[in-house]
Amino acid sequence: MSRISDLRKSYERGELDEASAFAEPLAQFRMWFDQALAAELPEPNAMTVATVGADGRPSTRIVLIKEFDERGLV
Repeated sequence: MSRISDLRKSYERGELDEASAFAEPLAQFRMWFDQALAAELPEPNAMTVATVGADGRPSTRIVLIKEFDERGLV
């Protein structure tokens, strides 16, 4: 049997440099989404949404994007 640590995958695809990022967030998202589609990543429409409640406790959940346009994500 292999070591469990050998199962690890690297999910690094690059780095985010603020100087080269799009000023418009949805344009940046479009580029990343197109890259994910081109790379044939599994479930490129899945993302983690994180919020913090009034008590200061973080909460995360996985959501699937149904569509997006200039108004935002659905």
